Amino acid sequence: MTKRKSRKIVAALSLAMVVAVAPATVLAGDYKLGTSDRVKIKVQEWPDLTGEYTVNPDGVVSLPLIGNINVVGLNLNDLAREISDRLQRRSGGTERAFAAVEIAQYRSFAILGDVQKPGQYPYRPGLSVLEAISVAGGYYRPELGILRLGASSDITSQSAKLNRLTAREARLRAAIDGREDIPLPPEFAKKNDPEIAAIMKSEQAALALEAETKRIEQAGLETIRSLYQNEMGSLRGQVEALTQEKESIGTQLNQLRAMAAKGLALSPTMFALERSFAQVSNEQMSAETAIVKAKENISLAEQRVNELQQQRRRAATGELEKTRDDLVDARAKLMAATQVLGIAQTSTAGDARERSSQQPSFTILRKEGEAMREIVADEMTLVAPDDVIKIPTFRPVQSSFVNISRAAPPER
Repeated sequence: MTKRKSRKIVAALSLAMVVAVAPATVLAGDYKLGTSDRVKIKVQEWPDLTGEYTVNPDGVVSLPLIGNINVVGLNLNDLAREISDRLQRRSGGTERAFAAVEIAQYRSFAILGDVQKPGQYPYRPGLSVLEAISVAGGYYRPELGILRLGASSDITSQSAKLNRLTAREARLRAAIDGREDIPLPPEFAKKNDPEIAAIMKSEQAALALEAETKRIEQAGLETIRSLYQNEMGSLRGQVEALTQEKESIGTQLNQLRAMAAKGLALSPTMFALERSFAQVSNEQMSAETAIVKAKENISLAEQRVNELQQQRRRAATGELEKTRDDLVDARAKLMAATQVLGIAQTSTAGDARERSSQQPSFTILRKEGEAMREIVADEMTLVAPDDVIKIPTFRPVQSSFVNISRAAPPER
């Protein structure tokens, strides 16, 4: 047996195997190719052709060596035959290659409505509506256990947050009022909770730290005031001494001027006294200026302390307003979580039993040519590629249950 004949036999066997398997996997070989299908092609004599190819939006598969093939509406055997024919023509009709074609991935179908995960999924032969629902996660069902767990967690976290905010509000009000202790909020009056006690202790420590800061600033101010007052006392003593010295020099000058008018006083002596008088006057003026500056420094220090206190008061007022907004938000979230927990706890399996008591009815939108046909189906109806399965939304009778897990959070 020649090598060429051996290859032909192997290829023929491969094709026979594909055709033999087709009825079980591709609806008896009747599966029609369409856009987005992905096919796997193997031609032993032409290894450059072997590979996976996707049907493009124009319904074409682009193959090396033989170009584009419009495959929409063809089955696998048709495509394999077309590939073999084109290869034979390319080789001049001397040798016929055998192409093996199989589906690598089917195009998708869509499922919408009351299922857990609506969307598009890859098709598989023999798929029924019930199996499609299973692929999409099954019928939609509220996860009451998860709701209860989430709501309980929210209640715990929001309650803790509410306690912290309540204690913070009490501390800020005490700070604004100038108190050094925090009155116990009415919300905590009947609660003997170690966590609340720890929160209040922490807030009291924060208030004590702020009070200590104020005391330090006030002590610093008093130190500055005391230093400048001592300096001013010393300067006033100097001014008084200089005033007396100035008066004494002035008296002597007056006497010398009177004697000079009679021709009895010496000019150098009078000039020396005049210089002393001017020097004492300058020293007196400098001391008085230093007293004014000391007073200004005391005023600046007092102003700085007052500004710091006003800044803290404004900051505390702003934080108090934000804390009150946060309290409103936390109370709303706590109320919402409590309502969710109530719904989750009171909802029973009655809704699910009511669903099971109803006869399910589904709608399939199926493309036929350029038109879409609407088909009434049940759970055992077979699905085709490109089908759109519409699952009706369950509306339980005499129940006000809301799909809270799907609802958007309320706007603030």
